[in-house]
Order: sequence, then structure tokens, then C-alpha cells
Amino acid sequence: MSSLTANSPRTVARWAGPALVAAPLISLISEAVVAAAWNRRPYSYLDDYVNFLGNPFVGEFRGFVISSPLWWLMSIAWVVSGSLVAAASVAQSRRLTGWKRRTTAGLGVAQAVALLLFAAFPLGPARFDDGTLVLYLVGAFLSIIAGNALAIVSGLSGSALGLPRWLAIASIVLGCIGLLNIPLTYGWTPTGLAERISLYSYLLWALLTGLALTRASAAHPRRQA
Repeated sequence: MSSLTANSPRTVARWAGPALVAAPLISLISEAVVAAAWNRRPYSYLDDYVNFLGNPFVGEFRGFVISSPLWWLMSIAWVVSGSLVAAASVAQSRRLTGWKRRTTAGLGVAQAVALLLFAAFPLGPARFDDGTLVLYLVGAFLSIIAGNALAIVSGLSGSALGLPRWLAIASIVLGCIGLLNIPLTYGWTPTGLAERISLYSYLLWALLTGLALTRASAAHPRRQA
């Protein structure tokens, strides 16, 4: 019988770490594959909206030519990535108390819901035709806010979660960059660049935190009673 409890840092890290590593890798690898598959013009990481990658619409939209044959792959990747982060966040929240516990679990679930909306209501003519533009906007902004806020709360909870001090500090910095980037840069920097700063800050947090948890778990394998 294991001497570890179900909520111990090592037990949580055993699967929460790999989940947090997988989430950004799935998102980034899928993004690269889907972007490379664009067949009417090259996809621009600098100028194009991130959401265009998951849009089945083919044609011109507000000066952009959209043609993403593998849109379904990107949509699936967003949903899977969000689900993995939500599951890992809920598991990690069990090591916390008070507002940190509630906030960590809540932000993880909010991130999953946001990415589901982001995938289900891609930006294009249909959002204006059927009046669902607000659902796209909620998904887009909530994913950025929830993801980066989660990084900050994770950093503030670093000691309880068993994270090294450098990672706790890095998590707070990355989250702040992601949250402040959009109001500070949106409108005068290329759209794709502005979005990706806030997106990649959160994905980098997830990757680093997942690697740290996985390493901690590997360094302290399960002991048998």
C-alpha cells in the first residue's frame, strides 16, 4: 500500500505535471501543422488572428484571406489543451486553502470553457450574421485572462505546490506580461504578435510548471509501504 496520500504533492505531480507539459505542446505543435497547411496564402504568425487557424470559413474577411484546411485539428487541440489544464489545476488546488484553492480551480475551469468557446465560435462572417460575435470575444479574452491569472496564482502558491522559488517568480512575471500586454500593445502592434505574447506567456508557464512537477515526481518515486 502506498505511503502517499491522494493529495500529496508527489501524487498530484505524477499526472498533473505531464498534463501541463502536454497542453502547450499539443497547442503549439498543432498550431505549426495547421499554419503550414494554409493553401491560398501563407499564414502569418505576425499579422493574422490566432483564431483564423481554427476557422472553417474560406474566403476574404475584413481584408484577410482565410483558408485553413486543417481548422478542425486546431479546434480539437484547443479543447484538449484547455481540458488538460483544467484537470491539472483542479488537482493542484487540493494542495491549497482559502481563496487560492478556489481561484486555482476556478481559473482552470474558466480556461477550458474559454477555449471551448474559442474553438466553437471562430472569428469570421458567421459571427456577425448569427449574432454570436460576443461568444468569440468572451472565449478570446477569457482564455487570455484566465490563463495568465492562473500563472500568477500558481506563482503566489509556489511553496504549497512544491515549485522552486525561481519558477514561482517566473510564473508571476509571465502572468503579468500576458495580462498587461493586450491593453498596452493592442491596436498599434500587429494583431498576431499582440495576441501571441499573451498566449505564449501562459503556455510557457504551463510548460515550465509541468516540467518542474514531472521532475519532482521522477526524483521521488512512489514508495511502497
